[in-house]
Amino acid sequence: MTRNAVAVVAGVFALLLDVWTVAPAPNLPLLIPAVIVPEIAPWGAIVALLALAVSLRWGRGVARLAGLAFGSAALVCALLPLAELPGTIAASDAAMRAALGNAADDGPRFDLHRFFFGRKLDPRVRVTHDLPVLTRDGTRLALDLYRAPGAGPHPAVVVIYGGGWRGGLRSDTASEDRRLAALGYDAIAIEYRLAPQYRFPVELDDVDDALATIARNARAWGVDPRRVALLGRSAGGELALLAAYRRQPLTIRAVVAYYPPVDLRGGYLEPRLFDPGHIRMLVRDYLGGPPDAAPGAYRAASPIDAVRAGLPPTFVVGGARDQLVSLRFQRDFRDALRAHGDTVVALEFPWSNHAFDEIPYGLGGQLARNYVAQFLTATL
Repeated sequence: MTRNAVAVVAGVFALLLDVWTVAPAPNLPLLIPAVIVPEIAPWGAIVALLALAVSLRWGRGVARLAGLAFGSAALVCALLPLAELPGTIAASDAAMRAALGNAADDGPRFDLHRFFFGRKLDPRVRVTHDLPVLTRDGTRLALDLYRAPGAGPHPAVVVIYGGGWRGGLRSDTASEDRRLAALGYDAIAIEYRLAPQYRFPVELDDVDDALATIARNARAWGVDPRRVALLGRSAGGELALLAAYRRQPLTIRAVVAYYPPVDLRGGYLEPRLFDPGHIRMLVRDYLGGPPDAAPGAYRAASPIDAVRAGLPPTFVVGGARDQLVSLRFQRDFRDALRAHGDTVVALEFPWSNHAFDEIPYGLGGQLARNYVAQFLTATL
């Protein structure tokens, strides 16, 4: 390959990578780069700068111009999330202060060193796997307990995985559970049965039964049953919200939901340019059919229909580029909670897609975890 060809290829490669900061994914395989690339924008900017350097060093004539054009376009794409970062932090800080008042902390939000090098997990966290949960119909499930360092009882965060109600494992949240335990919370990863074999409300009943198991064993496990938060992602966020808004044997002091589907009827009916996650199929499998066939199930499974006065403080976060759960439903949900006088923090990350926090030290992942830690400190 000639040097001119290398100059052009470098620019094209950088653009094909960085374009996913702005391009929607037309199918499920391409949803992966559409989720990851915006969250690793500093790396994308480095790739674009390297492509520009190669074009300047090796390119000649038209090849140099082409390489510079492709590399410059890639750099613009990569810099967009970074340009949005300061304003997003300011808006998120304001939302935290508005909801929590003086309890909102002005600590660090994003650490570039941590982005590139990560962070070691606390080795003092002890894990007990496969503690049994007996459901109301006799099915045996299990949970994993990540114990915070030091003597208890500790406040607890019950973690519910996502997966479109069709997939997911307790182990999916292991890294997050360890981080929560390192912060001083007993993190408890629970499980629930999955669609289409099991349909709503089985999944919610399983969550309730896990919470009842935790209540029965709280003293033995060193868990404070009066200081409990629920935390879920996507489908797990929907279940966390529904469970937190019901009567429970534990005192639910707060609920955290990452990009949760809060209006299942609205989400089903909303037209989509692309549907890489096959949302309508997932919802039909979960609820037993389309909205006109199961209207009661759609209402019962939608957290927005469970809003009332006196709910525990709620934290929701989503991305403006989310292709599975539209951010406008989060806004409607936020407004409904505020109208009833409930405490709610609703954060929006303009560059983020669904599951953005799967990149733990990426832009959105760092921000979300820092704000969630602040929220839990204020509410637990």
